[in-house]
Amino acid sequence: MRTTLDIEDDVLYAAKELAARERITASVLISRLLRAAISGAMVKQPVGATASPAVAGFQPFEAQGVLITNAQINALRDAEGV
Repeated sequence: MRTTLDIEDDVLYAAKELAARERITASVLISRLLRAAISGAMVKQPVGATASPAVAGFQPFEAQGVLITNAQINALRDAEGV
């Protein structure tokens, strides 16, 4: 299906470069990336990296040994006016 989208220049250039590396068209690459993002598919991990499961389509940060509580998050939200 054809459609018109406004894609920021840097994103389009990156997509075209990745597509050229994989020897596919930018449209095919963008469709694959969108499909993976919508389905919550895992992001490729570097060799040797341990993969954390995606949560609601997002890749969580690695644990840094510090426990963050909801009270701390709420205090930050209050301080920022969010």
